Amino acid sequence: MTGMENTQSRPDATIFDLAAAILARTGEIATMRLHKLAFYAQAWHLVWDEELLTDAAFFAWGTGPVSPELHATHPGVFLIRDVPGNPEVFTAAQLESIDEVVSAYGGLRPYVLNAVVKSEAPWQDAWAGTAPGERGRIIEVERMLSFYSALEGEPVAEFAAAQAE
Repeated sequence: MTGMENTQSRPDATIFDLAAAILARTGEIATMRLHKLAFYAQAWHLVWDEELLTDAAFFAWGTGPVSPELHATHPGVFLIRDVPGNPEVFTAAQLESIDEVVSAYGGLRPYVLNAVVKSEAPWQDAWAGTAPGERGRIIEVERMLSFYSALEGEPVAEFAAAQAE
């Protein structure tokens, strides 16, 4: 498999299902942290299992990767307690990816999580050339796959080590 065959089929899960699965693991969470964790779950599951978790598109916004569809349900809300999704639609392997991402990224301080995602090429590429006050372009799935694959399955290893010091 080249790594892109399964990314072309539409997953059954929605961004709301993914957000609900994350919330089931974190409890109440800051809105932008939820979007970043959903983005990372999508990216890392793509690398690990060669399939998308959801049909969600993520865009580069000034706050990092954002799903506009999810954002539309909570504009101006800082803390998210629930979303209209079903976390039970995921397979065991998909839930394992979500667990791994929440474990790797969920405990990072907000400014560290923000710095990590904005230092990475998928967000930077989609943000490049964005005028002040505007929102960036879509973060391409192919770019996510190539960038995170190059990290050899180790999310935030260097940042987690630095934060632990």
